[in-house]
Amino acid sequence: MNPRYNRSGDNNINDNGVIRVLEQEDNDPVISIRDLLYSVIRRLGFILLVAVVIGGLLFSYKLIQRSRSSNVLDSSTRLSDSESDYQYQLRVQKIERARDIVYTIDKINAQIENQRHYLTDSVFMQIDAENEYQSTAQIVLTLENNDTNGLDTALFSAYEREIKSGNYLSEYADKTGTKPDYIKELITFSSTPAGSTIISLDNDVDRAGSMYISILGPSKEFVDEVTDIVLKEIENVCSELNVSVAPHKISVVGIQQVIKIDQTTREGQVTQTARLETLQKQIVTYNESLDKIAGELGLSDKEELLVYFAENAGAGNGAGSSGTNVNSISVMSMVKPAVKFGAIGFLAGVFVMAVFFILKYVFGKKIITQTQFFSIFNVRKIGVMKPSGKRSGFASFIDVKTGDDTAIGKDDYLKLIGANYANITRSYGKILITGTCDPKAMGDAVKSLGLKGDLKPGIHKDPEVLKAVTDYDGIVLLEQRNVSLKKDIEGEISLIDNSGTEIIGAVIL
Repeated sequence: MNPRYNRSGDNNINDNGVIRVLEQEDNDPVISIRDLLYSVIRRLGFILLVAVVIGGLLFSYKLIQRSRSSNVLDSSTRLSDSESDYQYQLRVQKIERARDIVYTIDKINAQIENQRHYLTDSVFMQIDAENEYQSTAQIVLTLENNDTNGLDTALFSAYEREIKSGNYLSEYADKTGTKPDYIKELITFSSTPAGSTIISLDNDVDRAGSMYISILGPSKEFVDEVTDIVLKEIENVCSELNVSVAPHKISVVGIQQVIKIDQTTREGQVTQTARLETLQKQIVTYNESLDKIAGELGLSDKEELLVYFAENAGAGNGAGSSGTNVNSISVMSMVKPAVKFGAIGFLAGVFVMAVFFILKYVFGKKIITQTQFFSIFNVRKIGVMKPSGKRSGFASFIDVKTGDDTAIGKDDYLKLIGANYANITRSYGKILITGTCDPKAMGDAVKSLGLKGDLKPGIHKDPEVLKAVTDYDGIVLLEQRNVSLKKDIEGEISLIDNSGTEIIGAVIL
């Protein structure tokens, strides 16, 4: 039978006019969240004590570990007098090899991060190689009066330099949410010498050459917009180069636009992706090398090397070292990670112990608080005695909050419970007082409260007592916190229910 019961309503009265104990339809456990939280808070002192112990142990462990690893990795001094010159030099070589690997790993990690950004954000990687847009503009450059003498090459170089600089693309890049360099890499520039073509009009001889500017992109809109920006930049540069280099003219002959399948783009995208995979494989290889060196130096794993070099940049470089000579290891570099480790242990201890007490409250075998009892077993509350045993002031304060204690004096409170018992049971004849808790505690409680009735503990285990239940007009339960088992109480209530005798209420010890 489910341990939660209702004892109210006309439908709960049996043929003899006695209120029956009925099982609720909802089988989910009834839990008071407020009482649960208070139950955990009540044990805050113990939780903090355990957390401090765990944190202290982890702090000590980490400090000893870091101290040992710092001694091993400090190449400025020998480990002991027993370390020979050869052993010392060999250890220094391994330390410096590890330092070089860590430095290389840092650089490769930076490259990996940049490569990931490129694969995600670059315009080139967004191009569909099966549906690539290309715009090619041909621009004729004419040198007046056959004035070449190398000036054509200078002009072409100047135009190419300005086009590939990409500074003029910043505004458009900001507008489209990309980088100027990601647009610039899609622009290619080529030219033909000005001396390759001679134009003669009205006896004036001019020499002309062509510039070809090609732009790739993922869409027609993109290549058209970038082409317009490039052509405007060429016009701006032309006026400056006319003064600074040589008089000339430029004219756009035409713009060719195509959509094509580009094998080169496909191969380039594959290469960029493969580059990331290659960098990641290098990291794996270097980490394996670090693990090997850590084992040779007697360290637990490569993490000790990584942390040491990160927190002691340049430290431990002694004889045979190519780095900065720092002959002492900072004490704080050993204490700080130990404090961090200890803090993690402290927080973990608090969390684990809090979870433990929550699980104990929800799934534990014993009744912990009076609220828990009356939430699970829907019995009338006659009274709750003050908790026995020594308690701290904080625990007493929490008990008052949860109703497990009261600010009223002990003697007055006992009289109050006794009077309430007398009032509730005044209409009943014979009363049976029973429960599943310690018989001696029950006897002391009945005596101190002055309860009238027959005290017979352990109805769920004594057939003779169970047989006599029907001789009574009502039953009062005495259950004890942290002693009475939920299963026993459930069985007890079930047996009483089968007898048809009414449960008047309960007193919690």
